[in-house]
Amino acid sequence: MTARWRTREELIHQVVLLTTEGMSARAVHRALGVSRNTVKKILCAHRKSRDLGHAALATPPSRAPRASKVDAHRGRIAELLARYPDITAQRVFETLKDEGFSGGYTGIKGYMRTARPPPPPTPSLEAPIFGPGEMAESDWSPYELTYTDGRKELIQLFSYVLVYSRRKHFGVFGSVDLFALMDGHERAFARFGGCAASCKYDSQKPVVLRWEGNQPIYNPRYLAFAAHYEIKPAAVRGKPNAKPRVERSFWEHERSFLNGRSFRDRNDFAAQLADWIDRIVDPRKRYGQTALERFRDEAPHLLPLPTHPYDTARVAYRLCSIDGYVEWMGNRYAVPYDHVTDFLPLRVTQTELFVYGPNLECLARYELRPRVGVRRSTRSAFTLAPTARPSSTSTSSAPPSSKSARAPPRSCPNSPPRSRPASGLTMPARSSCSARATTAPTSTPRSHTRLASARSTLRPSSASSPSALRRGLSRSTSPKKPRNASTPLSDPP
Repeated sequence: MTARWRTREELIHQVVLLTTEGMSARAVHRALGVSRNTVKKILCAHRKSRDLGHAALATPPSRAPRASKVDAHRGRIAELLARYPDITAQRVFETLKDEGFSGGYTGIKGYMRTARPPPPPTPSLEAPIFGPGEMAESDWSPYELTYTDGRKELIQLFSYVLVYSRRKHFGVFGSVDLFALMDGHERAFARFGGCAASCKYDSQKPVVLRWEGNQPIYNPRYLAFAAHYEIKPAAVRGKPNAKPRVERSFWEHERSFLNGRSFRDRNDFAAQLADWIDRIVDPRKRYGQTALERFRDEAPHLLPLPTHPYDTARVAYRLCSIDGYVEWMGNRYAVPYDHVTDFLPLRVTQTELFVYGPNLECLARYELRPRVGVRRSTRSAFTLAPTARPSSTSTSSAPPSSKSARAPPRSCPNSPPRSRPASGLTMPARSSCSARATTAPTSTPRSHTRLASARSTLRPSSASSPSALRRGLSRSTSPKKPRNASTPLSDPP
């Protein structure tokens, strides 16, 4: 008698049951009306499934090994892994491609998985979603760089990320303060051609002075900057996942940019960083689109920029010393000798320092030097205004107009010139400096009177020895160049 079955599963079930009851394969073949080979295959597959377990995918067949394009570069990959243990497959692919590798990224990624197994995945948290042009995120991260010549420098990396398109901007600064924050925002706005309606920050002091309960008290100077660009600040604290895009940007910078690179100085670091953003980050696809493709949808929704950017320069007053220098951040900058013992306004940007006179005429322009203790290979160049420093042996008290006639007048950069009929000097507009102008000097400069009184205090008494008298006169008439002073490229006229 032949048993009835309709599906493959019923056939397997009956074959297994009849076999467990003690029937032979020939008897099962006769009872079910199937071939003996079919019965043997079913029983063999049943024993394997009980011993090896169930697998959703079939085991791929083993293939004979063949040569790969990566084989010739395995030594270089091992060298990169030994030198940079956390280097990514994308960074290895970029390095090998620059060295002549003709293969693709998939081969490098597959070999990296065998050479270094991936870590176990961690679940990601939900991130808030915003529309185009609605939100941006900003933060800082410090990095200690070791240059090729062995010097070390601590830099502060500024990051500004548009939440919708995930397009990024990085800025390199030497300090974390309000002026660097505003300058970093302006560079990001110029890169994107606009700004988001709101921006998230943590409790950094340039933005938030303190918290009163759950209400942040913002920095008034930052609020003036935000009002100029019509953006709304959003401060957060105690929420690690409140700014996931900007935090991810630093992680991407550490994993994909810092690994496998060396830098000569800060300028070389900034140049390589800008090239990496334009050539690698912006064209990289994420969720089927690049950041540039998503930015095309977000650009029309960004707030337009004003005609004139916000003045992010720092304005301060410094006293010109008896030897003709003003001090800023541990460095000393030369000033024309007519302004000794004057209080002079300084306008300091991220790269330059401008020295103005009592009437807001530009006296000198310098490249901003780093803080004392950080050495640089380049010399600080500057442009000196037409007012010349008198020689150490000169005792003339002529008005500034006669001295300024020796050289053609120059106007201060970054400000429109304004004529000065009294002395013929070219003066900047008052809007270029926040300091107020003082009364114009008389025919006898006030600095000469102060210099004469200062020299009289340094001159020894008549009872002193001739050597002491000579020492006092030499100190008062020919001061030595101080340490950490900016050296002019050529002596002024």
